[in-house]
Amino acid sequence: MGTSNLIAHYTSVLIDSAVTRGLPLDDLCRAAGVARSAVPPAANMVTPETFGRISRAVKATLNDEFCGFTPSRCRANTLPFIFDTIIREDTLGGALNRAFGLYGLVTEDVKFSLTSDDEMATILLALAQPELDRHNFLTEWWLMIWPRFSCWMIGEEIPVATVDFPHGPRVDAEEYAEAFWGPCRFFQKLAQVQFPAKFLRRRIIRTNEEVTQLFTRLPIDLVSIPGVHRSWKTLVKIKMKECLVKTEALLTIEDLATEFNMSSQTLRRRLEEDGISFRALKEEVRREVILKWLAEPNIPIGEVSLRAGFAERNGLVRAVRSWVGISPREYRGRMTGDAEQMH
Repeated sequence: MGTSNLIAHYTSVLIDSAVTRGLPLDDLCRAAGVARSAVPPAANMVTPETFGRISRAVKATLNDEFCGFTPSRCRANTLPFIFDTIIREDTLGGALNRAFGLYGLVTEDVKFSLTSDDEMATILLALAQPELDRHNFLTEWWLMIWPRFSCWMIGEEIPVATVDFPHGPRVDAEEYAEAFWGPCRFFQKLAQVQFPAKFLRRRIIRTNEEVTQLFTRLPIDLVSIPGVHRSWKTLVKIKMKECLVKTEALLTIEDLATEFNMSSQTLRRRLEEDGISFRALKEEVRREVILKWLAEPNIPIGEVSLRAGFAERNGLVRAVRSWVGISPREYRGRMTGDAEQMH
């Protein structure tokens, strides 16, 4: 499916922030080196490169890493400066704790914290005045960025267990799942992302020179990161989603093992090493595809329930409410802009 709608949404939010603070759109486009026709509202589709240029231009012209969504400015290029420091840490856990501590010294507007137990690590985000981030850009962006930077620092994809947002989805929930590398839950109490705690012990493999190269790259890919090995969870999930969308049936562990030329026991073990069971992965795939079907108005909601294998329609209602906090009809209304279905 891709993340084109999410990229366009983030670009629009950044442009709105800059224009609201007195920067004419033409001046912003010149500073970013992009044509006005390539950005919203003139363009519905935005390339990752254009988004990257706009993002950098907004931060530079406002001199604010938080793009105007906090009470006070956080100086532009704070993140590269912090990365130059934390890259000298031995482990990912040490680097993240150091980064969050440094942010605590430079701003009180955005608080990052890291907690962990034997099984799961959690990165939490709290805004001092969340009402200033009315489009939830900061919450979403930083919950996406920290796992990506973590993967880059260790050269290995970290399978995301879950991402929680205090707000509702702005675009199709399937785009969120693809962009955030895992199941996203909306209308939750906390803004947080969770992943297997064992990755906190992974060694940092990058250098300061590589940090400089990272932050001078223009395209910002919301799906993958160069130089990072993909997890078995991601590889298996791609196969399962493709099959479910085409055939309305999930592949068995034996089918998948054959695809990857290994035994089913080996595949189960590799998924468990990524912090997820085959059963949990099946549910994750089922959830994402159901939300994809609900976002397509030509598929009756009753048919979605049948395709998904629910014995009764209330089963679909309960499941969707647990995922996104609203009913299937309300979710479809938000995704399609149908006001009647929202009520």
